[in-house]
Amino acid sequence: MAEAADGAACLAAVGADIFDVVVLDLGLPDLDGVALAKTLRERPRLGLIVVTRRAEVEARIEALDVGADDYLVKPVHHAELAARIRSLVRRRGPQARRRVRLGAWRVDLDARTVLHNGRDASLTPGEFDLLARLILGEGRVVGRGDLLESVSRHPDEADPRTVDMLVSRLRRKLGDHGASIVTAPGYGYRVDGISDAD
Repeated sequence: MAEAADGAACLAAVGADIFDVVVLDLGLPDLDGVALAKTLRERPRLGLIVVTRRAEVEARIEALDVGADDYLVKPVHHAELAARIRSLVRRRGPQARRRVRLGAWRVDLDARTVLHNGRDASLTPGEFDLLARLILGEGRVVGRGDLLESVSRHPDEADPRTVDMLVSRLRRKLGDHGASIVTAPGYGYRVDGISDAD
């Protein structure tokens, strides 16, 4: 266990050690808390619980949309926080969501393979990166901006239509095998059909 007084210290601690869960207060003296949550979410094995005084529904939605696993409004009872941390660790596990079934496809995020009856979907790096980001969203809608960041080194210069093109190609390659990429009009995409690998 470690404690960090500000966002920069949190990033340094996470980069220097292996943690299961970060408990993040959005009211940081140096960084925007939501932006830090989004950065921490780039570490898919790291659980993220937001604890804050911000009780508005909009703040809760914003934090959950950038990838927070849980959201608690202060004052928080320590025993409840501890229980939520234990629950999150149990749900995620050491290899949580690294090997999953997506419909009939078996996806290994570490080996970067997508297989069905021994046949590889033959995804390009961009297609795989986009699919992996959707899988790590665990059924939540992922915005086009976040998806673009996952497939481009320079998202500010990239064409947002790149995401739509990659989704179209993914749908064609995954075909009718129970994997579904669902459009959230005007926002982004999510995947249906995720389950634990056998």
